Order: sequence, then C-alpha cells, then structure tokens
Amino acid sequence: MEHFLYIALAPWLVFVVFGILANLLIKWAKKRRGIAVAFGILVQMFTPDPMVENTIKVIQVERRIVKEEASDKVSAKKQ
Repeated sequence: MEHFLYIALAPWLVFVVFGILANLLIKWAKKRRGIAVAFGILVQMFTPDPMVENTIKVIQVERRIVKEEASDKVSAKKQ
C-alpha cells in the first residue's frame, strides 16, 4: 500500500516542482539574471526545433524588410 501512495502522488509532486521552478525562472528572467538566460540557452541547445527551417526563413525575410526600410529612410533623407 505504501508504494501505491508514492505512485499516486509522484505526478503531482513533479507538477508542483516544475511549477515552482517555472515561477522562479520567470522572476529571474524579469530581473535579467544570468541563470535564467543560461537555462534558456541550454534548453534551446538540447531541445530540437521541428520548425527550424521555417524559423530561419522568417528571420531572413524580417531582416530583409528591415534593411529595405532603413535604406528607404536613408534615400528619403538624401533627397
């Protein structure tokens, strides 16, 4: 019967621990603490991104748009 109690409470314990950890990381991220940034970088490195090709294309398009807007502003100032 003891093992049943542990098995029944284990998922809830894991859920509570992850909730506390998430709350702590959010507080640190708002304060721009290094540990939150380091944790984010490690998670990003070790978790696969299934949409990586799409993300790269979106970033390239956004950079192109920003560069075009910047060059338009520079040409408008010269006139």
